[in-house]
Amino acid sequence: MKNLVSVIIPSYNHEKYIKDCIMSVINQTYQNLEILVMDDKSVDNSASIIKSIKDPRLRFFCSKVNRGTVRTVNDLMKKCKGKYIAIIGSDDMWESDKIEKQVAYLEQHNNVKAVFTEAEIIDENGHLYDFDESFNENIFQNANITRGSRMRMFFEHGNHLCHSSSLLSSEIVNKIGLYDITYRQLHDYEYWVRLINEYDIYIINEKLVKYRRFKNNKKNLSNNSSESVIRTINESNAIIKWLFKNIHNDVFVDGFKDLFINKNSHTKDELLCEKYFILLKYEIDGVINKQLAFELIYNYPNKEKIFNVFEKKYKYTLNDFYKDSGKTYDVFNYNHISDENSNCGEYFINSQSVINEQLKIINDYKIKTNMLENDLRLINGSLSFKITKPLRVIKGLIRK
Repeated sequence: MKNLVSVIIPSYNHEKYIKDCIMSVINQTYQNLEILVMDDKSVDNSASIIKSIKDPRLRFFCSKVNRGTVRTVNDLMKKCKGKYIAIIGSDDMWESDKIEKQVAYLEQHNNVKAVFTEAEIIDENGHLYDFDESFNENIFQNANITRGSRMRMFFEHGNHLCHSSSLLSSEIVNKIGLYDITYRQLHDYEYWVRLINEYDIYIINEKLVKYRRFKNNKKNLSNNSSESVIRTINESNAIIKWLFKNIHNDVFVDGFKDLFINKNSHTKDELLCEKYFILLKYEIDGVINKQLAFELIYNYPNKEKIFNVFEKKYKYTLNDFYKDSGKTYDVFNYNHISDENSNCGEYFINSQSVINEQLKIINDYKIKTNMLENDLRLINGSLSFKITKPLRVIKGLIRK
């Protein structure tokens, strides 16, 4: 008998799409499925529509309160009985042979524990998405590369794996656990980094998923409000920090060796030094965050030992570290952030001040700048800031 596949569908306020989503699962050519749907206290008619769908494989659960996508997925994962687990967003759809092709690959390749596919991106009306600079139309088109190279792609370009395309061996959940509930925008990205640190994956280069992205950003789960943009930056920094702290040495060497100062680096301490120098130049789409490099050293238990390696192998002294850690940098790559309603105020934001919800006041004078028309509300909404030189990654996304 074919192995059971558990399909997880977290549902929230998608009454227009949830039936098509579920039917695309029911109509899979691979039929040995259990379909677990949990409605996260939708305020529309989603729950009634789900209840109207009759299939003995479908198990429906309703949350008494809205708990968010990540907790919903985790709750459903705990209920899974299958050898494999697939996840699909409640507004997305699958091609009929998606699961069949993925299971066939996993059954034939025991070293691979997760299979993804490419995706066709559609809008709220089911039409091909009309791309602009806010979204990369090729984001889910991927070659099959080594784990190290995949980590390098994450480091340089962020997430590029479609969540609704995933099929995972259940042993992954047993090994690395559930999704991290502290990540709202990038929970799948954070999970893929942990997954690929341990397991090989494969991407079927066919568009077997219809991934829906709304032109009205407020309807997207990860809509581009000022709050979500800031949260995305914080979560991205935390993911890269985890990656460089926990990446296995062989995976790191495989993916990053061309960036090494000393190509022969191989010891734990030498590789830590290489990580430091890479992070010291960390810049993606204009975002600079040297703090991640400094934290590697701040958190290292034997400072004398690591600086002996720095000085002997790299001619990099403690004074060089002092000099680098004393240079001004700006995680947002903006020149200045000012409080327009105050007489005090050049504000300098580093990554940790954002993550810890505070700004560091550097100087006691007013900075005159060319102001962007969009206000970002930071720190409990108590101060209204205007930002210059917006990130390329969010240009055109923030709307009043």
